[in-house]
Amino acid sequence: MSAETPAPITVPEHVLDYLGEHRKLTLATASPTGVPHAATFLFVNVGPQLYFWTRPETTTAKQVAQNPVVSFAVDDYEEDWSKTKGVQGTGECRVLLNSSDIIDVAGTFAEKFPKAQSSGKTTNISFFRITPTQIQFIDNTEGGRSSDEEFGLDFKREVVYSVFTGLPRQQALGFTGELQPINVAAGEIIVRQGAPADKIFIIITGEVGIEREEADGSKVELDTLRDGQFFGEVAILRDTPREATARALTDVTLLALQRDTFQKLVAGSLGTTWDFDSVIKQRLEQGGGV
Repeated sequence: MSAETPAPITVPEHVLDYLGEHRKLTLATASPTGVPHAATFLFVNVGPQLYFWTRPETTTAKQVAQNPVVSFAVDDYEEDWSKTKGVQGTGECRVLLNSSDIIDVAGTFAEKFPKAQSSGKTTNISFFRITPTQIQFIDNTEGGRSSDEEFGLDFKREVVYSVFTGLPRQQALGFTGELQPINVAAGEIIVRQGAPADKIFIIITGEVGIEREEADGSKVELDTLRDGQFFGEVAILRDTPREATARALTDVTLLALQRDTFQKLVAGSLGTTWDFDSVIKQRLEQGGGV
């Protein structure tokens, strides 16, 4: 893949094997006003990134252009529910524009679906990449549970990857629909020291450098943040302007959460999630926050 390809996401090997063995996914999209749509596609994966193709005039393509936040599922129906497995997740979906990426993905499709090749032309279709923000793996062979009080079976789900590392997962999931995907090119400033603090950012892929300008004009490099880490919360918690500048060191994909929503997340989580309490206390005590 070219430089446009996101940095790797760490996902367990058995989950990647499951994705590699399967051929179709169900993708759920929504319009900006919340009108839902679901469709089934052939797909390939390169690690945890999922790729599919569709025509530009389809509802899926139009909704992704308007709202790139999607959900997806890869699974099979099993008569014996104790053998059920599957992958479910959420992510950010973008059309591929880089020609070398399109060629690579088209080649991966040709390898996985050799009987589906036609003339090989891809001019009337678009390829899309789904970069996961959370992945759950269903594996009832590891203890799916029947219940007399429930219809059917309680599926055993395990979160095997999440960008909400360091945030209280259950509360954060409630705000997933309010996350705004943002792409920033390498070298560009994401937030500037001294600016108002209006949102926090979660890094999906890429590297972000945190730097502070001193009174004498010199710059001090404070930290380098990577996939799954978040920044921008310190100034919101302290109700101050940005205390440092965040700059994209590589091409970066972010999820942004507005100030008011983050404050609600904090208010609803402090005292209930020990790990989050520790993170907030540490961020406020140590210097170098944004």
